[in-house]
Amino acid sequence: MSSFTPGNKKWGRQWVGIFGGAAIGWALTLVIPGLEERFGMLSILLWSASIGGILTSLDGFMRAGAALTRRENRALNLLIGLGIPILLLVVLYLVSR
Repeated sequence: MSSFTPGNKKWGRQWVGIFGGAAIGWALTLVIPGLEERFGMLSILLWSASIGGILTSLDGFMRAGAALTRRENRALNLLIGLGIPILLLVVLYLVSR
C-alpha cells in the first residue's frame, strides 16, 4: 500500500508543513511589505507552502534516493531524491520550449 494515503501520519505532517509554510510566507509579507510588491502575494504563498511541504517530507526524498543509489549515505540519498523532481521539471521545460 502507498505511504501517501490520507490516513497516514506522514500525510497529515505534510499538510501541516504546507499550511505552516504558507502562514510564514503571509507573515513575511506583513513584516516586509516590499516583498509583496516585488513578487506578489500569490507567488510568495505558493513558494513558501511548497518549501514547507518539502521540509516536512525529507524522509520520502531520502527513500527515493536510496532506491536509486542503494547506499546508506543519507546526504547522497537526499541529494539524489531532491534532484529527481528538479530533473523532471528541467526536462519538461526543455520539451515545452
